[in-house]
Amino acid sequence: MSKERNQSLVEKLTQFWKTGDEIICTRVFRRSSNNCYLCGNAPIEWHHVLLNPISNQTIDVEFSCVIYMKKIMEQLGSSQKILFFPQYSEEVKHLNSQYESTAAIVEFNPNPDIIVRLLSHPEDLNYKQVRTILDHTVRFNDDFMAELFHAALDIYIERRYFIYEQLPESKKNGNIEQSIKNYFREEWERVQSEEEYQTASHNGNISDKDCPF
Repeated sequence: MSKERNQSLVEKLTQFWKTGDEIICTRVFRRSSNNCYLCGNAPIEWHHVLLNPISNQTIDVEFSCVIYMKKIMEQLGSSQKILFFPQYSEEVKHLNSQYESTAAIVEFNPNPDIIVRLLSHPEDLNYKQVRTILDHTVRFNDDFMAELFHAALDIYIERRYFIYEQLPESKKNGNIEQSIKNYFREEWERVQSEEEYQTASHNGNISDKDCPF
């Protein structure tokens, strides 16, 4: 890659990610027609939706460009990892196998008493905490966990956090509460059972020559 091309990518990335900013991956899914924010290529084979919660900006990024973003930030002196929610643990492992310390799982204590305490002060909760509570509690069928899920869901919908997920329009029509509840359950089940993580596109090593620019 030319020095000029690298500099243009650095400038583009730092418009989204400044040193010290926390970056969160809100979704990972297979194939989309969107353009990758960093390299501009389309379609995206492994689509990562990245959020900067300080600016509320989201971008679409291909797998190899997620790694390149991390490399750029290291060049700028940042050791910040890209955060992923717990259901994307396999994606975190794969990213880190390609380039060490690229990604990390959002820290979360699943103790119900702590969740209750957090939800009792919604004004102190941010997107990352609300989303993690939803991801955790949606997996249970008992009444207590359902109550915690719906308390978090009320905050999620009121603050329109679903914008960060880039959900399909079908998930935002009709009964939005039920649609989003179904989305979280389906997303957890999809990621846990999806065989796509075992395909050739997610095996092998990624090198700089594999970056799409």
